[in-house]
Amino acid sequence: MTTFSPSSVESTVKDCHHAILTLNSSLYATEAGYKASVHKPVPTKGEKFNDRYKSIYPAPLALPGDELTLDPKYPPQSVRSWQRDKDRNAVTPQRNVIYVATPTGIDKEVEYIESWARPNVSQQKQTTTSGYSTPSLPDIRDVVSYLSAFYHPLSVNICAVPLAFTSWVDNPTPTKVSSRKERKRKRIVPNPIALRTESSKTQIRTRSPSPDGIFPTQLDLNDVIDFAIDILPTDAYALLLILSHDLFEDDDDVFVCGRAYGGSRVAVISTARYNPDLDEIQNVDRLHAWPASHCAEYINAIGNPTSSSQPSLRKSRPKSQLQSPSFTSLPLQSALSFHLERLPSSTLLWLIRTCQTSAHELGHCFGLDHCVYYACCMQGSASLTEDARQPPYLCPVCAEKVLSATEAESETRMGKLMEVAVGWGWGALQGWCRGVLEVVEGQKKDVGKKG
Repeated sequence: MTTFSPSSVESTVKDCHHAILTLNSSLYATEAGYKASVHKPVPTKGEKFNDRYKSIYPAPLALPGDELTLDPKYPPQSVRSWQRDKDRNAVTPQRNVIYVATPTGIDKEVEYIESWARPNVSQQKQTTTSGYSTPSLPDIRDVVSYLSAFYHPLSVNICAVPLAFTSWVDNPTPTKVSSRKERKRKRIVPNPIALRTESSKTQIRTRSPSPDGIFPTQLDLNDVIDFAIDILPTDAYALLLILSHDLFEDDDDVFVCGRAYGGSRVAVISTARYNPDLDEIQNVDRLHAWPASHCAEYINAIGNPTSSSQPSLRKSRPKSQLQSPSFTSLPLQSALSFHLERLPSSTLLWLIRTCQTSAHELGHCFGLDHCVYYACCMQGSASLTEDARQPPYLCPVCAEKVLSATEAESETRMGKLMEVAVGWGWGALQGWCRGVLEVVEGQKKDVGKKG
């Protein structure tokens, strides 16, 4: 398992103190045509409509370029529509285990593909930042620990079937090229590759290099999905396959971080793009990653449609004022306070990002669609920049679906997540879970007094 230490390099928080947090979407959301969908929970005795959520869960940020501003009319999936989905896979006594798999070997004839997972970026950061060390790849055992809490009480196990990269052809002979420029121009690789078990293999097509030049070669996600379907254990509710190589899905993609085929009960993610060393060249604002993404000053600066520096969806824009800060939720404020006390190291940050995407893609295997109700782990994402701003938790709508599918108890599940967060030193999630549990406890006392 991985041991994490506090970060000594991500200290730019002094540039913004996030003095005021907001629960509101940006003003740009209205300009883009996004309107929050109304979630109507069944109130318990003594509650008024939506009282239990309106002071806890923030709305989606809906900033320029975000998924919800690019597709503002995306239909909501209510709990009732999720329950009525005939194509949704139910957890059964025969299929009740989540498996996590990753290739653990590379056969000698294709050992060159190990370099494909290394980005083509300079190591300038190591020479300019005192105390910097290269982050370590996420440990699959830590991912299993997180998913065990997230999808409690289902069993989450490492897939016992050994997986490895190999050559697709028998007795391969390396392709020879006269120069590096010629190899890049022709976009060829030495040999066709495959993913294998001990008894079968699936060809994995490739593309070289990635369109943005960050990775020397990418793997075809469609082929990887086919492999995941082939190795799905009989007792699996779902299988998550984690790769360290960059992925693409079609010719128009620059890259893709993950995909789930919910009906087939498989999901695939790549950790490649979540490497914190790539944040600067991928425009990831670590300073305003969740929970600091709900900083009112930040949202006003990026999401104010009257700002001349921001793109407009129409030539004529309505008169707008800066967004007014809303009442800040205890969990959000708690998350930020814990986050600022101990910023995550680069190694922990890489793991956090991997876990969030893993939980999101597996959510699709549970039949969950992209969320449009609140800021939520199940939101769609249009960029890595947006990824970093999204929370790791499930909103009340999506949580109700998962709790129903897994037959979990909400507070127990939240406690399990907080245990993981405390063990890792993930302050933001620890603070969020603690804040939610405190609010729930306070609401119980209020209901008891009214009763």
